[in-house]
Amino acid sequence: MRPSSPVRSRRATRRGQSGAFLLEALVGVLIFAFGILGLVGLQAVAIRNTNDLQYRGEAIQIANAAMGRMWTMNRPDIEAMYEGDAGTGGSGYTALVEAAERLPGVKGVDALAPTVTVVAGPSSTSNLVTVTIRWQLPGEATPHQYVGAVMVGLNN
Repeated sequence: MRPSSPVRSRRATRRGQSGAFLLEALVGVLIFAFGILGLVGLQAVAIRNTNDLQYRGEAIQIANAAMGRMWTMNRPDIEAMYEGDAGTGGSGYTALVEAAERLPGVKGVDALAPTVTVVAGPSSTSNLVTVTIRWQLPGEATPHQYVGAVMVGLNN
């Protein structure tokens, strides 16, 4: 038997390893791509949460503005102007619906229209007023809502 030369053994080793570097590079690119996809997914969730917080802030502002106006009214005026649900209510309720239409999914008086409930308070001169603002983001099955409550006393 003839002893193998060092040149021949190096060639055989190179032939057995051909393509290994390419495979390592492809695996590295695959791992990098999964990392990028994860970052894009996190960015999408962050944008969606930012939009939800923006609309929640608007709903809070709309409800608080309506409740602030109610503090300056007498008890019979509150019931006449604001108590509304599904198309009823006075000019205050109409203004509340118009303000709520800035939120996504709210179109006039429908299932997502704001509701105002006026209940007699603990005294004969006060009311417990609850304002509910709803909105629904595109692509979501369930609506979001903000409920604000305030005790309004006699303002004579």
